[in-house]
Amino acid sequence: MKKQLLALIAFMFIGLWAIGQGNEPFTNFPETSNAYHDGTFLGLDGSTWTYKQCRGDSVITAPSPTLGKARNPMAKVLSGTLHNGCGTLQFDYKQPFTTHVNLVVKVNGLAVGTFTSAAQATLYHSGPIAVNTPGDFTILITQADSTASGQATIDNVVWTAYSGGPIPEPTNYPTAFTATPSPFTINCTWVDATGAQLPVAYLLLASDQNNITAPVDGTPVPDDPNLADGHGALNILQGVQHGTFGNLPSNKKYYFKIYPYTNSGSLINYKTDGTAPSASATTPPTTIIDSIHFTNKTFSNWIVKNITGAQVWSIDSIHLTNNPFASMSGYAAGVNNVNEDWLISPAMNFNLYTNEALTFVSAYKYAGAPLECLISNDYDGLTNPGDFTWTALSPAWSTGNFVWAPSGSVNVSGTNGTHVYIGFKYTSDATASSTWELDDIVITGDVIIGMNEHSAKDNSFTVSPNPAFGKCSLVFDKTGQKEIRVMSVVGNVVFETTTDQQRFSLNLSSFTTGLYFVKVYSPDTKTTEVRKLIVR
Repeated sequence: MKKQLLALIAFMFIGLWAIGQGNEPFTNFPETSNAYHDGTFLGLDGSTWTYKQCRGDSVITAPSPTLGKARNPMAKVLSGTLHNGCGTLQFDYKQPFTTHVNLVVKVNGLAVGTFTSAAQATLYHSGPIAVNTPGDFTILITQADSTASGQATIDNVVWTAYSGGPIPEPTNYPTAFTATPSPFTINCTWVDATGAQLPVAYLLLASDQNNITAPVDGTPVPDDPNLADGHGALNILQGVQHGTFGNLPSNKKYYFKIYPYTNSGSLINYKTDGTAPSASATTPPTTIIDSIHFTNKTFSNWIVKNITGAQVWSIDSIHLTNNPFASMSGYAAGVNNVNEDWLISPAMNFNLYTNEALTFVSAYKYAGAPLECLISNDYDGLTNPGDFTWTALSPAWSTGNFVWAPSGSVNVSGTNGTHVYIGFKYTSDATASSTWELDDIVITGDVIIGMNEHSAKDNSFTVSPNPAFGKCSLVFDKTGQKEIRVMSVVGNVVFETTTDQQRFSLNLSSFTTGLYFVKVYSPDTKTTEVRKLIVR
């Protein structure tokens, strides 16, 4: 139908150009199947449009591009160079599958709008987006993130030409500007500016030095989320009220300032008078204890244990191009099969860390027993894990239909030991066998302050009882001189002594309730061991 209207659209386009408008109905978009491809096509404006990881089987008015979910590279549609400026921009979109839409629209690389959905198969209209950019420009419609943004069908992009003078600079700065650290990440939040002239967006600047300078009117600052060179910037729309910098090193201080602005391009107008809100934050001393992303298409030092059944955990590098992941299914040769299969981390010494946490992403489909996530500190790393003690963890799981979902930060700091294992247990039977997929498994912890000495590999002492109230005993496997220090979670030494006894009674009457670390140094072997102690 759309192709039959090509002549009419071309005629309308000439009229729109005459009054300073443009549109793109994707008449020449070439994809029609459910396969994701990269490519180009000639736009109605005469420029070459580019698309990445798009399919063409779910349309608004055929043909229409559908941006893929969790694709590599991230799905997007980008115009060629357009002319005569952009006053406003609007388009149609819909959610073709179960995961909600989360699109970002950028003009000349700066975000001008974020668009979401609430229901599958419902047609949405963006409404006019105020852009106000003179001169040449490009339009980019892209997924907001590489994992959680659902497939999105777009169509009927329409823009008006730039026709007016610049909007005045914002009246006020935002308020309540704060920077909150978490492992490898700092999240800045604020309350939107108010006043006679509201901002269109904010420029959030970051630096590892206290040297941030104000931006200059007429000179846009592009997004730079990577702080590896010590500097970064994010353009955040009015109404979003937060911006996050990730992939940061541990135990490092960063500084932030925020500037509201109106307009874009050469007309961008920052508020720089007065004092811009500022904040600083230091990332916690978090380190990656262990991680696996399957990028080398192996299980590396992770343990794969087949207990029952012929099927085993494998690496799938086909269904997500350039993004291998672990996969397990008991379904084979057209039938369901009885299986028990484990994927287990290598041994980890949790006595060197605090605030240990687990994160991963999962996806699944088909009926069957749920995947289990468990933790153990008595597994031997060799034999049947079912013969040992495992404690169930409660991550967030995929909702099904092979939709990838983050686990959230799973607190695993309640487990102590020098040989801690995290395991994923898959089971199926002769009537049902789901397929489960895992990726990006990361275990992190905060390094205990003062733990840079060589640590012993054997269990040279125990703390009992633990948790304890009133007193506890330190029992050593050998006699000899030992230096004992008890530290708080922030590294303060609350007790220290020396002893040559094989059993030492520790009086806890002056200790407040909480977590402590018992650190024992042996001068004879020049080794250190640490145990967590919970005082109640």
